Amino acid sequence: MVSTTEDQKNSATQATRAAFHVPNGHKFGNGFKVGTWLIGRPRNTVVWTALRDEPALLPGVSLVFTTDGRLLVLNFTAVQLIAQTNQKAQVAAMHDSGNFLLYGSNMEVVWATFRFPTNTLLVTQELGPDKILYSSKSDTDDSAGDFKLWMQGDGNLVAYQSKSLQVVKYSYWSSQSKSNTRGVSLTFAADSRLYLVNSTGFSIRNLTGGTLPVNKTTLYRATFDVDGVLRLYQHQMGTDGSLNSITISPVLCPPGFDFADPNQPNKGCKLNSSVDNDCFLKGANDDYMISTLENTIWERDEYEVLTPVSEEACSKACLEDCYCVVAMFKDQVCFKPKLPLRNGIKNSSSPSTSFVKVRITNTKNIITKKLGKELLITGVVLIAFSLVILASSGYLIYTHQIWSLKVMTSQDCPPDVLRDINLTSFSYDQLAVATNDFMEEIGKGASGRVYKGSGCYGAGELKKVVGEVEVKLGRIGERWLGLDCGVCKQR
Repeated sequence: MVSTTEDQKNSATQATRAAFHVPNGHKFGNGFKVGTWLIGRPRNTVVWTALRDEPALLPGVSLVFTTDGRLLVLNFTAVQLIAQTNQKAQVAAMHDSGNFLLYGSNMEVVWATFRFPTNTLLVTQELGPDKILYSSKSDTDDSAGDFKLWMQGDGNLVAYQSKSLQVVKYSYWSSQSKSNTRGVSLTFAADSRLYLVNSTGFSIRNLTGGTLPVNKTTLYRATFDVDGVLRLYQHQMGTDGSLNSITISPVLCPPGFDFADPNQPNKGCKLNSSVDNDCFLKGANDDYMISTLENTIWERDEYEVLTPVSEEACSKACLEDCYCVVAMFKDQVCFKPKLPLRNGIKNSSSPSTSFVKVRITNTKNIITKKLGKELLITGVVLIAFSLVILASSGYLIYTHQIWSLKVMTSQDCPPDVLRDINLTSFSYDQLAVATNDFMEEIGKGASGRVYKGSGCYGAGELKKVVGEVEVKLGRIGERWLGLDCGVCKQR
């Protein structure tokens, strides 16, 4: 049993110092994963990981080779099986090659880490037909990442983005094997070269070329890195170095583009400016220029093809096209690829030229223009908000006045309130009785006539009529009478 709390022991002999550990808990963040790694300075290099897409294990878990021949991880709440075998394993061994094996009762191999590569091949290891290497998500996360290297059944070794269609047309690198040969494997041979080997063991292609030193103090590994590039690394005793292989160009963004995430270049690039509507105006081309990339090609997925044209005509066609960001020129043919651009490769042997349209407008003008648009939008919003507030206020005032008028015209004052303010309400009939049907006129003026009358109606004695005004409401004639001790309510 090996626990994450125990000291880790080197399995290599003192003679070779092949720096591999038995599968153990290598640290990932706050947890651990089971794997093998190459000892290095300043840090170790993980070359195989078990259950790489599972969450990291908590400290205190144990790796156990049980008496019934199983390789397990004992967790606090569960048991995880590391090795699936068809027969019972009797012996577990770690080889200096970096291969961890389980043997049966007759010392036949029943399981080996070399049969299940993750992102790295070691010397004598192979990637068999229909097997895949997956890049890691990052240098600190060994989970399967964004790229895959697939040893296809047709004999082609092809690199894809994991989320793209798995068709050679959409690959960003291919071995371009001529014959449709079944049973081809990618083999990391003892001479430290990468070969494509057929089912009979015959090499049909050397992918690395050149001569590499082979001795007891030098180790090699081929890793499908985070950025989707297969690289051949050389490790000397006590030092780390790298030897580039098939596609070694660093990941770069073309002119006019920036990394979507500077910390993870494999996430791709994004435009650092956008095409405004003014691109369609006359003279707008003055805001752009063409940057030329020699020997550069992109995945073929164009929206327009021009032929036959010259390089100058292709460059001009992209400059004058508001939808064009990049144009490719090859053999008098101009291709305008769609966005997003995919799988750009710079290859010195490629005769293709790419033209990238880049904005050159003064940054101050861009900022001023953007600020002007923002101020205009802000002004429109403020005006609209003010109009809404004004309309709401007017509506509230109007409804309040209507409500007040309804209360005044429909609600009678209680008698006790009227007594307190020396104001009494009388009906027309009451006034007619009090004045003896308006018999004695005392006087008249511009506002009406005055009649003499008397009477007592609860609130007090009605002594005289102080005025009369005749009005017409529809077809009904009404008299309104004002009293010195009360008011006349309309009948």
